[in-house]
Amino acid sequence: GAMATLAGMESDGAARVILGSLDRLLAGKVPADTRLDVLEAAATRSTPAIAEKLAAYEATRKDDSPAERYRETLVGGDAERGRRIFFERTEVSCVRCHKIDEIGGEVGPNLSKIATDKKRDYLLESIVDPNKAIAKGFDSVMLLDDNGKVHVGILKQESDEAIQIMTAEGKLESIPTDSIDVRRQAKSAMPEDLTKHLTRQDVRDLIEFLSGRK
Repeated sequence: GAMATLAGMESDGAARVILGSLDRLLAGKVPADTRLDVLEAAATRSTPAIAEKLAAYEATRKDDSPAERYRETLVGGDAERGRRIFFERTEVSCVRCHKIDEIGGEVGPNLSKIATDKKRDYLLESIVDPNKAIAKGFDSVMLLDDNGKVHVGILKQESDEAIQIMTAEGKLESIPTDSIDVRRQAKSAMPEDLTKHLTRQDVRDLIEFLSGRK
């Protein structure tokens, strides 16, 4: 867009336009769906005036939570790019664990209609802070059996005889209850470092795509 073009301009003029955009951003006058573009354009310029305004904007964040740091990604994304990230980006491999319209794995929740009852804030948090709220029925457990073997997976079924878990590879594993020495709640099966492989634009595009699954 326009801000991307600006970011590529080598001139004082571009810096002035970016400064003006940052002033409007600080005054709350930039539409939510272009705030990320303003920040990304500003990040490519290292003038003291721009750095000062960027710091002033960062100081407006309510807290240091991942969701707050990524708040500009909630709206304005490209759903088609998000679809390609979901199905084709191997570094994040969303489709390995999540199903949309019969395509994908079953380790994580089916996302075909995720937006019918989940808002964009929930989608953002699930991507950037997966341990904050684990979807019902997808609690992970860590089991240590009496042979010293560790089993980690999503709890599927539990009885007096056995505990059944689904591993990250999507395999069902049944461990006899009387062979379990230690049982602990495990972290979300969703990788915590997804944002290492996703730019802010990527996160915004993914949210745009998922928010249309109804």
